[in-house]
Amino acid sequence: MNTPPAPDNSAYNPSLDNLRSLLLIRGIALLGQTGVLIYVLYASRTTEGLWGVTISLALLAILTAISLWRCTRSWPVTDNEFLGQLLVDVLGWTALMYFTGGASNPFVSYYIVPLVIAAAVLPWRHTWLVAGISLLAYSVLLYYYRPFPLFTPHAHMGHAEDAQVHILGMWFNFLFSAGLITYFVVRMASMLRQQEARAVARREDRLRNDQIMAVASLAAGTAHELGTPLGTMTVLVDEMLLDGQLPPQAREDCQLLKQQLVQCKKTLAGLTRTAELSSVAQTRSLPLDQFVQRTVQRWAVRRPGVVCDTHSDSSGAAPLIDFDSTLCQAVENLLNNAADTGTDRVRVSCAWDAGEARIAIRDWGPGIDVDILQDIGKPVIRASRDGLGIGLLLSHATVERYGGRIELLNASDGGAVATLYLPLPPHATEEPPA
Repeated sequence: MNTPPAPDNSAYNPSLDNLRSLLLIRGIALLGQTGVLIYVLYASRTTEGLWGVTISLALLAILTAISLWRCTRSWPVTDNEFLGQLLVDVLGWTALMYFTGGASNPFVSYYIVPLVIAAAVLPWRHTWLVAGISLLAYSVLLYYYRPFPLFTPHAHMGHAEDAQVHILGMWFNFLFSAGLITYFVVRMASMLRQQEARAVARREDRLRNDQIMAVASLAAGTAHELGTPLGTMTVLVDEMLLDGQLPPQAREDCQLLKQQLVQCKKTLAGLTRTAELSSVAQTRSLPLDQFVQRTVQRWAVRRPGVVCDTHSDSSGAAPLIDFDSTLCQAVENLLNNAADTGTDRVRVSCAWDAGEARIAIRDWGPGIDVDILQDIGKPVIRASRDGLGIGLLLSHATVERYGGRIELLNASDGGAVATLYLPLPPHATEEPPA
């Protein structure tokens, strides 16, 4: 029995890496405060008034150690967990500042660090929460704290009023800095995330275009190579039809085979015309319903075993659409996907409104696997049923070139529906060309 592969714990996880960085910053800050505590113990030779600082440092160190152990687990790091870690920093630092002089402690500016990290990593709501709690903690420390001689020398030299003005200046500086960081860093981080998303989309587009070019080159070579065997088969079929002793049933089969060979030659010739028309960007115009009917009629010749009906879901004159043969091929790919499900009938409907045309292709096959739907149209598609791969990739690329999109859904009563959306010009002409 095959066992599923074990999860790759060595894969890079940016959220987990951000948490490790936060814990490293916290550890450095705790080492700095521990150094201050050791200096005070060495200078004063007493532990009076230092128990609060010691207990706060110990609790923060224990929480940091637990968090480091958590980083060895494979649990995902959520935004709420990261927010909780930042709030631990803010509240723990507030306790340390309370026992070491409050707002007069020069290390009180450390509140900026968790604020900057929140602005760079978390959503803006979480960032404003960290900013509000940091500002509240700083404001409380202006009035509620335990004096710490190392950081309040002015209070012992008769300059209490000047020291108070200095502390208030520090508070206003923190308020100003917090506001700027919260707004601008959040904005810049959001722009960076959007830029990264666009870069990922561009990479997928390049990969898909490379695959399409590879398929196009293969199709051109195949079309060239098929010309000779098709010609040979046509000659052999003609010779068989000239045989007067050929049984009636065999003659009917040869006639059908000849029709299919003619259709194959037309298809190969169409590939050549498509390349020529695309090179000079030639397009044609037809009303939407006529475009659908002609495309379905041309496709039905090659799939005589499938019953296909067309109808319009909108009233009034159909709008004109501009197209070339690649759009016809995109619709035919969707029709082939529907027919390849084994269904005996396919329904094609078209509809439109002021800004968009829709072509829906419905089959009554087994439907599409749910885990496949999310990958359809991407550069790499996992195999599922016949025809649900490169054909859809090409169709997606063609429709996106027209500014449209393709959506696939499973029908509630069985089968699947592929809907092709095409944008219409603001004032689409309703009269067909002469």
